Amino acid sequence: FLRTFGVGSIRRSSPAMGAGGSSASKPLASLFGADEEGKRGPTLGSALVPGAEPGSWRLLLVAPLRIQIFDSQSAKSIELEDILEMREHVPFTACATSLCDDDCTLPDAAAAAAAAAAGGEGAAEGPCPLLAVGCQDGAVLVFEVKNGVVVGPVHTLRASLAAELPEGGEGGTAGADLDLETQSTMSLALSITVLRFNGRDSLYAGSIGRCMYWDLRTGQLQRQFSLPVGPDNNPSVPSTMCSIPQRVDDAGGGATGVCLWVGMDTGSIAVFDIDTGMLIRSFSCAGPEALVSLAHFPGNDVVFALSAHRRVSVWDANTYGCIQKYPAELMTCGADLSAMIAIKVRDPDLSLLMLAGVDGSLCVRRVSRRPDGKLNCVLLSFFECLSADGAPITSLGYHEPTDSVVLGDAGCAAAILSKLKDQLGTSVQAQSEQRAGRGEPPSTPSTPMTHASMTPPPTGARPSPAASSPAADALTTAANTPAPSPGLAPPMPVGSSPGEADQEELAAAARGEVSPSQGPVFMGL
Repeated sequence: FLRTFGVGSIRRSSPAMGAGGSSASKPLASLFGADEEGKRGPTLGSALVPGAEPGSWRLLLVAPLRIQIFDSQSAKSIELEDILEMREHVPFTACATSLCDDDCTLPDAAAAAAAAAAGGEGAAEGPCPLLAVGCQDGAVLVFEVKNGVVVGPVHTLRASLAAELPEGGEGGTAGADLDLETQSTMSLALSITVLRFNGRDSLYAGSIGRCMYWDLRTGQLQRQFSLPVGPDNNPSVPSTMCSIPQRVDDAGGGATGVCLWVGMDTGSIAVFDIDTGMLIRSFSCAGPEALVSLAHFPGNDVVFALSAHRRVSVWDANTYGCIQKYPAELMTCGADLSAMIAIKVRDPDLSLLMLAGVDGSLCVRRVSRRPDGKLNCVLLSFFECLSADGAPITSLGYHEPTDSVVLGDAGCAAAILSKLKDQLGTSVQAQSEQRAGRGEPPSTPSTPMTHASMTPPPTGARPSPAASSPAADALTTAANTPAPSPGLAPPMPVGSSPGEADQEELAAAARGEVSPSQGPVFMGL
């Protein structure tokens, strides 16, 4: 059931290793599980968790047939106890941890994890990270991760079949009316397709036709949400979720509640009020294809939605209006997208959108709102082929204590990109300098440096990481009106001076005109 993974190599734009706690001198490994034979299924999720020793970290990896733990520095597999509930409920179909979610790193959970890893005062009393795994049979297992070991489950959650079906009436069938054979044939329909933590106390899960909400303090099912039906009256399947505080009221009393955004395989998004269970809004996203990811930026009140691996749309979190839509090749460097998350980093404070490609690449963009209300989505770095053997990236997560990005891939392996802020630093400084040159207040402290931009790849070729990071292209949209067809700003090699032709194109870009060799240009650094 549990097997040992080997160690491999990783390619990235700039080799950088990180560490956490008192083990700062010990680098984190780059790749986990690349040499495993007979592995099956993609990585459902991976995360760094506090280890057994102060200052140590372990990597948690969840795949459809097993849960594994690795030493974060040696990448060696650590044997786990044979937990009966795991064997009884495989295969797993979804997972989530309480350390972080798709919106941003949870400050309390991240701080608790850092304190536990450092072994500081109060570390023993800090809450253990929680791991939730959804199963094909409809069960949700919730484990604690104590000292780098999976313990439990502390909860085995399941919505009864009767509760999972309509209670009767028009078009409804009561669960009690189904015989055992019919119930058995519906086991695949009960499969958990998505999980989402909201802190440590709330867990959301989705299965065909519906989503559930459990209070983890009691383990009780609090509410179920019936999803809008799809074409031909077929039930919708939830594929991604995010929980968003509702608009701050006019009296300034804070958020009035929480909304659950659910992306479905029909290409639509459903928004529910958590307290009442009511469907607030349902709208088509960027086409009829399935939603892959939802990424919420609380500070900017926007939600990015990835559809069908090929389109990214931006929505106002309060009005539900569409701000802009982009093709995937504009957001990355040409590859289709397989995963997307929003994270918040500190010192400097940045809201980052991370987009992973089916070719194993990773694109990092900074998201911000200008004083005039326009939305900036600025390319900071592009990393080529971070996954093992270029496999599609299936999961993304950010670990704040070590400033590391954890990536799981379709080959049941995981990779770590360390010292993220160090690799983004020069890009952020360059953009701040450009802001200052235009008389705009810099969003982060800046220091003098040469012009930075991106060299465009030849047709059909991938840009080298060194040529792509840092970058000075930007996507700018009006908050309330659609922007023109997207395009890229004319780029130049890093550290070079613009030639006569380059100056012509940059001047045209600054005026918002179409340059001779490019499409319409979005500026807004």
